[in-house]
Amino acid sequence: MIAPRFVDVHSHVVPSGDDGAVSVEEGLALCRAAANAGTRVLFATPHMHEPLDSFPWTPEREQRYEEAFAAMQPTAQRMGLDLRRGREVYPTEALHGALDGLRLDGTSAVLVEFPGWWLDVDDAVGLTWAACERIDAEGLVPVLAHPERCPAVAADPASAVRFAARGWPLCLNGPSVLGDHGQTAERIAWWLLGEGTVSLVASDAHGAGRLPVLDVAREAIVQRLGAEVADPLFDGRALQLGYD
Repeated sequence: MIAPRFVDVHSHVVPSGDDGAVSVEEGLALCRAAANAGTRVLFATPHMHEPLDSFPWTPEREQRYEEAFAAMQPTAQRMGLDLRRGREVYPTEALHGALDGLRLDGTSAVLVEFPGWWLDVDDAVGLTWAACERIDAEGLVPVLAHPERCPAVAADPASAVRFAARGWPLCLNGPSVLGDHGQTAERIAWWLLGEGTVSLVASDAHGAGRLPVLDVAREAIVQRLGAEVADPLFDGRALQLGYD
């Protein structure tokens, strides 16, 4: 049996001044964990928030990210890991900022942060929808990060289904599937999986407490829904990055 080879589109393994890795050394340790668990492509997607929010994307943060990425990529490659650039874009940034340079490297996708409980938003679904429409209008594909962690989606799970129906991929957090983000996120994650509306599962790795590993989440989905459902969520085919 061929071991799974994962494509992880959401992680904070490259230091950028957000709440992810704080040093190149920590970032490389996370990359090693990813490679050892079967990940072959790992996107480093730092938070890109508004200037007055938690992690504003400043020239200083961009420089830190680029320097760390350049330092880490060759070592990651020697581990057998294709480390790629990306961003986790807050909806208002996608609405009002330039979209150039926000794509997941080698794809037409932009990872959009579905606001969770930690981001106080009056209309999370409406705001995110508007951001996705702008991205779509530019010929790009919005990928929705962790919709299962959004309180508005918890109150109305069908709201997430509407994004998927527009052709905008939903990307769950692996830890949500395992219950690590709480019972509500776990329930919504499995409901969305059961509805067949999920396109991707990613680690959303932030550090030692949330590693960039996907093997356990895949196995959980295999056990409940079968490999034919699980494998497309992890192998990158949703972004045309699948392995033969």
